[in-house]
Amino acid sequence: MRRLRDSLAGESLSGYSVMFADVLPASFLKRIDPTRRNRHFGHIPVFWAWLAQVLEGNASCSKAIGFVQSWCRSQGLPVPSSDTSSYCKARCRLSDTFLEEVAQRVGESLARGQHKADLWHGFTLKAVDGTTAKLADTEENQKRFPQPSGQTPGCGFPVMGIAGLINLSHGGWEAMTTGAFTEHDLPLAEGLLDHIGEGDLLLADRAFCSYAFIAAVLARGGHVAMRLHQQRDAALDWRKGRKISRHERLVTWRRPTFSAFKGKLTHEAWEALPATLEVRLIRLDYEDRTGQCRPLTVVTTLTDPALHDGIELHCLYARRWDIELRLRDIKTTLGFEMIDVKTPEMTIKTLAMIRVAYNLLRLLMQRAAREAGEPVGSISFKEALDLTTSIHESFRACAGKPRKRAEQMSFLIEMMSTRLIDHRPGRREPRAVKRRPKPFPLLNKPRHEFVEVPHRSRYRKVS
Repeated sequence: MRRLRDSLAGESLSGYSVMFADVLPASFLKRIDPTRRNRHFGHIPVFWAWLAQVLEGNASCSKAIGFVQSWCRSQGLPVPSSDTSSYCKARCRLSDTFLEEVAQRVGESLARGQHKADLWHGFTLKAVDGTTAKLADTEENQKRFPQPSGQTPGCGFPVMGIAGLINLSHGGWEAMTTGAFTEHDLPLAEGLLDHIGEGDLLLADRAFCSYAFIAAVLARGGHVAMRLHQQRDAALDWRKGRKISRHERLVTWRRPTFSAFKGKLTHEAWEALPATLEVRLIRLDYEDRTGQCRPLTVVTTLTDPALHDGIELHCLYARRWDIELRLRDIKTTLGFEMIDVKTPEMTIKTLAMIRVAYNLLRLLMQRAAREAGEPVGSISFKEALDLTTSIHESFRACAGKPRKRAEQMSFLIEMMSTRLIDHRPGRREPRAVKRRPKPFPLLNKPRHEFVEVPHRSRYRKVS
């Protein structure tokens, strides 16, 4: 029986465990498992079940129990109960250190697969942005991540603010930080600075265009290309600075006074920032989503026009939009517009699990792009996800058979390499909803106080 449990927790736990055995082998997971125990809901079975939940579109815990029951049945082990409480408690026990070591190993695999062709003039492209996610309406979540003040208590959901850093050169998420949704993206992003290093070029929107943030990126050996903040843009005098071309200027920014700074730095830390920053401004027209041409000013710390063309840099800023698409992959495609967990601690674990699952899928997409001879961003995330979830169970038959697993993986990568994004230039996608909502009334009172209107088609607001 112990040998069977070792097999379940090792090489043949699920199709996903065999599919990603070259990245997360059983020996590695057993080494970092703090429990050292083989049971139905130990760290390793729970990790693979939770990974399946994420990839299966934010599936329920009941479905995860079904996965574990199927795995146990196939190995001749006692089948656990259908009650989800034990599994949910096991997810809570999953060690943060365990998840972090798994995430680090997956990230290292993505970095090793990055080739010179994935870089931009030798720079690793990274992007930062913020977003929000709704949480389950519990007292613990409300205390840590309160709901919008305009919503009546009991009628809304806690909202968590998230800042994420993505590596555009291989497509994987490098880090995420959390806070209240009322907190500005810039303070949240300060926790991501440790993931910026020598040879990195950071793309960001104008919310991150602050003196302190740019100085912090430069101090770590990185560079930035971001949209000029709206206040600086409104006060911009294009006649000042050294002219590079008709649409480029080299200017020197002086450190603002500390009293005007609303960040978290102390006065001593603020005074330790460089007294001046030399930046390059590039202003060109762009077409907005309404089809109108508007001026857009990009600020960058790549100041040498002989090394980096201004028009090319301005066009590069458009790749910042890729992080918006990656957020859509998580929130819409994977179904995490709402993270339905009861405590803030489980919310953080869920984000860590999402990051691991997303990066594992990106690892397959990276290999498929290499197979197709295309850029890493050319593979459709949705189609890659559909292919992975539909084929993963076939990998269980390859457990302990390296040659057969290699053949199956080769087939998966070959199929995935044909799932290319269909580019449709000029296609308009307005932010509008075509499908009409159901004629249900709004829950504008707590559930125990709300009185439902009998004829919802003739709904009138309940006083």
